[in-house]
Amino acid sequence: MSFFRSRCPFEFDYNINGSKLTRAANTFKDLGIVFDTKLTFYPHIKASCCKALKIPGFVKRVCTQFKLVAPIKSLYCALVCSVLEYASVTCDPHTISHSYALERVQCKFLSFASYVLEINHPPYDYIPVLASLKLSLLADRRVRANISFLSKLISGLIDPPIPSPMH
Repeated sequence: MSFFRSRCPFEFDYNINGSKLTRAANTFKDLGIVFDTKLTFYPHIKASCCKALKIPGFVKRVCTQFKLVAPIKSLYCALVCSVLEYASVTCDPHTISHSYALERVQCKFLSFASYVLEINHPPYDYIPVLASLKLSLLADRRVRANISFLSKLISGLIDPPIPSPMH
């Protein structure tokens, strides 16, 4: 797979010992991250949202009798947040629409939680529900994760990758 920003990319055929390498499709999944040729990470965000949107249905079936915040919040953080926040430092959405797609998944869950826990809130305003569950917006969590990663990198707590010499 070649990564490029140009609309008309230059396709180069790569060879190893005279054998032509086959080019990957427009997307490629590695370590759970879906890469595309322009590194937009939209395919990754879309796949994460699709996967995470299936989980609240399971949680709804299991938690209909739950009336406590702790178990519902624990299930959400373990099953939904873990999917939405996986590799967020690498795949942090750079457009509003990508960020909105992730937040939409959280809003679906918050709607369910507000119903089960009887949390009153204005229509389509889930800030009171977030406050009741002591959660924050996914965008705010991504900012904190990015700042934490950068500060650890600068302070030497995380080693940067060492590029391998080209042969």
